[in-house]
Amino acid sequence: MTDVPAGPDHPVGSDLHPNREVIGETVTAFTDAHPPRTDSPEYLASRRHLMATQRGGCLVCGGIPDLSHPELTAVGSDRGMQDHHGGGLVVKDVLVALNLFPIEWSQGWGSSPSVLRQLVANLNVVLAALGEPTYDAPITDQASVMAYVDSTWNANIRFCAPHHVGTQTHHSADANGHEAVGIHNIPGPIFWGQLTCDWPNFDMWLGTTGTLAGAPSPSGDGSVVVLHADPGHPGGLRAGSVLPPGHPSARAAFAGFRATPRATSPSSSLANPSEARP
Repeated sequence: MTDVPAGPDHPVGSDLHPNREVIGETVTAFTDAHPPRTDSPEYLASRRHLMATQRGGCLVCGGIPDLSHPELTAVGSDRGMQDHHGGGLVVKDVLVALNLFPIEWSQGWGSSPSVLRQLVANLNVVLAALGEPTYDAPITDQASVMAYVDSTWNANIRFCAPHHVGTQTHHSADANGHEAVGIHNIPGPIFWGQLTCDWPNFDMWLGTTGTLAGAPSPSGDGSVVVLHADPGHPGGLRAGSVLPPGHPSARAAFAGFRATPRATSPSSSLANPSEARP
């Protein structure tokens, strides 16, 4: 290596510096969206089946079908709907629960065939008892694992774009006008809180776009317990913090959800392609 001093044409730290060395391997990090992939025949069939047969809309904001009278709930429109690999349990074309092993597409590549085979065998017992079709294809290797992952037994959950890929730091509203954060971008227990939140009386996002999440304190005095705080949220709050009744975020929470600009982050429109699915 020729020792050439740094200068205007080859400053220290520049890719042009003659003494620059590359040590180790290049690392490519994928965030938010999936690594590049192609759609398998199983996945394409699952999406068609999901959009053509499952009753109701987005699992979180599309309303709750009445399983005792499933015929009263129409098959949901596929407009704006995205599909999620989430291991839904479907009865009479109504999504009623999630199984114990929802497998995201990316995670399928690291899943054990023997473990998945045992889990699917147990699932089949439940499905048979409910009078629903069982998954009977053998699971012996990576290819058969991915066949299950992309099947209608796993790739079978409808979400709107905000509840699928919405972020904590940007405004995105669901079908009811509520602030929404996607399942790919927030811890699971916080995500599912959006389904049961008493929105008219309490805003679980505490007036933010999702950088804070909380619940009323059991004390009943108007204070709020912080359940989640995004690192980007100002103020140093963290999970477990208790906000007194006079705290601005506590007041915002008990004001209930209002379709007004959210605090702490800029508004942005969320792309809503019908087939996007991290």
